[in-house]
Amino acid sequence: MDNKLLSSMGRMELAQSYFPNILPRSAWQKFKSLLLDYPDLEGFATQRRRTFLPSEVNIIYRYLGQP
Repeated sequence: MDNKLLSSMGRMELAQSYFPNILPRSAWQKFKSLLLDYPDLEGFATQRRRTFLPSEVNIIYRYLGQP
């Protein structure tokens, strides 16, 4: 991963960066399923906030790689 400063990302925005060729809602559902496959990422799939903090984006990138 490069050393650029990460910013907050909306959950649909992040999902679409991993699944760019499908509709935003479908991308979120697919991304959510992907998060649920990793015990350390499960909490991100069920949080009520619609935005991931920079530290959370960094954790997701560490597990899934950058899109």
